[in-house]
Amino acid sequence: MVFSVATCANIEKTRRFKREKARVRRICRDMEPSLLKAAAGLIEELAWQRVTLEGLRRMVDEEGVLDVFAQGGDIIVRRHPAAKAYASMVQRYCTTSKLLTSLLPVGGHDAEDELMAFVKRQRR
Repeated sequence: MVFSVATCANIEKTRRFKREKARVRRICRDMEPSLLKAAAGLIEELAWQRVTLEGLRRMVDEEGVLDVFAQGGDIIVRRHPAAKAYASMVQRYCTTSKLLTSLLPVGGHDAEDELMAFVKRQRR
């Protein structure tokens, strides 16, 4: 079986998407089960946005922020389309991320809780 470069890139993008989705799910593991079901679409969208942002960022890093091309006899310099897409998508990523984190429980388990428990044990 022969794989093209595009097929291999698609396979790698799918792997990164699954990894990112698992990472976001781990972050949301303390979420109430009913909210977790409701947030499934947000988790999926956030993972897709992150993987797409990585690809756009790589493209901008390789090709630069500006795009130079010839049209007719003129040479035109414009903002690279990938840089434009990255700028708008990063805003949507931040909004989606903020929305998802707002669904997380406020009184989660953190280091300060552990410290207070340790102090209380020592007082006894």
